[in-house]
Amino acid sequence: MPWAWVTDPSTVMWCVTFTRCITPHDVLARYGADSRTAQILTRQQAVQLSGTEGSVLRAGALDDWSFCFEEYGVMGAMSGPLSALSQGTETFSVLRGGDGMNGFACWRDGRCTERFEPGCTHTRPPAPHPWWDAVQEQLDAAGTEYSGLVPVLNAVAHHTEAALDTDTLSGPLLSLFLDDNSRTPDPPRQPHPLQPPGRPLGPALPGLRQPPAVQHTPNVSTIRHTHGLKTEK
Repeated sequence: MPWAWVTDPSTVMWCVTFTRCITPHDVLARYGADSRTAQILTRQQAVQLSGTEGSVLRAGALDDWSFCFEEYGVMGAMSGPLSALSQGTETFSVLRGGDGMNGFACWRDGRCTERFEPGCTHTRPPAPHPWWDAVQEQLDAAGTEYSGLVPVLNAVAHHTEAALDTDTLSGPLLSLFLDDNSRTPDPPRQPHPLQPPGRPLGPALPGLRQPPAVQHTPNVSTIRHTHGLKTEK
């Protein structure tokens, strides 16, 4: 099962991003890290890098995509890293919050095009919302009242044609610790869009060809408070 790590009860909080056509070194740099300091470490070895105010980032490649995984971190759900990651490409963020609140976001060319809490109907973005539809289809197919984030990752894997399996996540990856003050800062907050956001999903979800629009993105303090982490000063 590719998602065994997702259903592991000992993994209580994590965040993972997927970015098209950039290298793992580029991924770390766009988070704000000096990728030259990264070490090739397994998931177990990377535990030693943990600090008090920051995240351990572990980056690797999946065919044409690169990913970055954080355990007990939320940098990959923040607008600064996501804006940088998606410049000239597209990025997806999946967050499992420590308080049980989860999140999904799609960014393209530095802008958020969709953001919602999977399975939570009142967070559905204005139409068109192709990623909401894709995730909801997977949630419906799961056939359970609460199926966690496996359906979300299934939707992402369908689009990327690559899955982050347990062996890859547990194996050797570029790893480093990035403190909160060094991460890519958030861009200026944007007003709510007058037109609904959305973008085409390419071959996975054809039929939509509208250009992306700016969508309001929570700032750092909001994310920190929401997911039970200390708010930045």
